[in-house]
Amino acid sequence: MHRACLAVLLSSLVCGQSPPKPAFEVASIRPAAPGTPREQFERQYIHNDADRVNMGSVTLRQLIQMAYRVLQYQVVGPDWLSEEHFDVQANLPAGTSTNDVPEMMQTLLAQRFGLAIHHEQKVVPAYALMVAKDGPKFHESTADDSNAAICYAGISKICHKETMQMLADELSRMARLGVERLNPWAIDRPVIDMTGLKGSYDFTMDYGPQGNGPTAANDPDMVTAFEAVKALGLKLEPTTHRDELIVVDHIERVPTGN
Repeated sequence: MHRACLAVLLSSLVCGQSPPKPAFEVASIRPAAPGTPREQFERQYIHNDADRVNMGSVTLRQLIQMAYRVLQYQVVGPDWLSEEHFDVQANLPAGTSTNDVPEMMQTLLAQRFGLAIHHEQKVVPAYALMVAKDGPKFHESTADDSNAAICYAGISKICHKETMQMLADELSRMARLGVERLNPWAIDRPVIDMTGLKGSYDFTMDYGPQGNGPTAANDPDMVTAFEAVKALGLKLEPTTHRDELIVVDHIERVPTGN
């Protein structure tokens, strides 16, 4: 037993204890410059490279989402989680990768904001992605190539070899961004694939502002997510979905000093 403990100690672990959680080598968290919600959105960015993470004007809710790999609706906590914005710069330790960033963010939030959470299962509102009465208005991909499934997003979402599950996931992501980034064309809840379509498809989906209006809110040609889905011969029907939530038990509004 003593030899076993010694071997563990020599591996930088304490006998009987779990290994330490991944952590950034050094991190700076500062309040973002004040501004309107639209200004905060326009300043937002997240850049990850091999040894550094840089984020601008991100909310605490977004940081929690990143840390636990969940969508916006899965974080249950005070409303101000979406109101406080921060600039974050953090260095990754040698030998780690950006795949470790979520776990490092968990450690950072616990150390600097005192974040404590628990997991909870709950039935939440959702939309079922279904085939409309006249059937889908797209065809299964027949491209004889080795290219992976991909979508190019802009005013139009041009997709190659996309499954309906991938489309449902993208619509769920749009639901998250619709809240966080004030996009009035997005939906307000996650999407569950119930189309029964099992293939991979090529299609183009138009959504968001289509004209030259200064903002999406006053663009007369704006295409909502509902309209975009309908144009594909699909529909979104209200339903419910049991999902795992991250419930915030405690968090400080102001982080400890750098």
